[in-house]
Amino acid sequence: MNPEDRKRMRQLAANLPPDIRLHLALTRHNLSDRFHAYGRQLQETVPGMDLVTAVEDTSEPPWLETTAGIRFHALPEGDKLGSLIDALRPPDRDDAALSDAQRVWLQQMPLPAEIRLYIAPTCPFCPQTLQQWVALTRAGRQLRLRVIDGALFPEKAREDKIQAVPTLVLDPHLRWSGRIPVNAVLEQLATRDPSRLSSEALDGLIKEGLAEQVAQAMLTKGHLFPSIFDLLTHPKWPARLGAMVVMETIAAAAPELAAEAVPVLRQRYDRLADAVKGDVLYIIGETGDHCMASFLKDAADASRNPEVRQAAREALAGLQQRHEGRSTPPAEG
Repeated sequence: MNPEDRKRMRQLAANLPPDIRLHLALTRHNLSDRFHAYGRQLQETVPGMDLVTAVEDTSEPPWLETTAGIRFHALPEGDKLGSLIDALRPPDRDDAALSDAQRVWLQQMPLPAEIRLYIAPTCPFCPQTLQQWVALTRAGRQLRLRVIDGALFPEKAREDKIQAVPTLVLDPHLRWSGRIPVNAVLEQLATRDPSRLSSEALDGLIKEGLAEQVAQAMLTKGHLFPSIFDLLTHPKWPARLGAMVVMETIAAAAPELAAEAVPVLRQRYDRLADAVKGDVLYIIGETGDHCMASFLKDAADASRNPEVRQAAREALAGLQQRHEGRSTPPAEG
């Protein structure tokens, strides 16, 4: 941050409320030192700001995140500094800059949504677009904004197939570039079918601690979202764990709905790695009926992996216990 930016930052921060908090996440990425230095400069420049620093065991880009749910994989400078200061302000559900329709669409979002906004230092439209989406995120309880500097992190831009900036990405199939139609995006967010969420989007919600909301959305819809099956069979343990929590919640509230997972998991079972098979067997034991007993016995007998055999036996025991519990008539009073 150059001297002129520091001066401007002091002026912009003069009207911030006290006790502002900013989270700085450092990672194994080679730009973490730059983010660390930027964070220290912010702390020196913005009076009373509490900079909370954590080290994450990941190679993902480092980030700055405000309490309003706005994450910067970027180091705002120049005409983008105002957006950073705005992002530091508390949420404002009644921002006068928003139209009545925009407020309604923000309120009607069925589940939290994460949007990624790609910007670049020389982009003439990026400052205004960034300012607009910061305001919308502060006004919407369900909106999460990830600001990514495509020049600073070209690997992320390649991953999302970014060809121009600004570009707003909702999921692999929904993106807008250039002069982004704000109302059209908000309407899409408010009316989209949550059952069509990608596995990445669903995993993101669960990692935010929203497993219960995800489960409730499926209970409300009356069917399992297809992406939950991809998470239950995901090669990474954290993704499977989150999906298993969702399934346990559904199984407790609606066993018949949870049982819909069994045929899909059974169909995928033979193609899975042993580590994944153990978790799939657990879910089958928790959600299946007594008809799956023979499958679980065969899985225990066929596997050479002792952990898979143990998981199959435990799943079978759990399944039988649940079946016996349902079959036992209530005791007479």
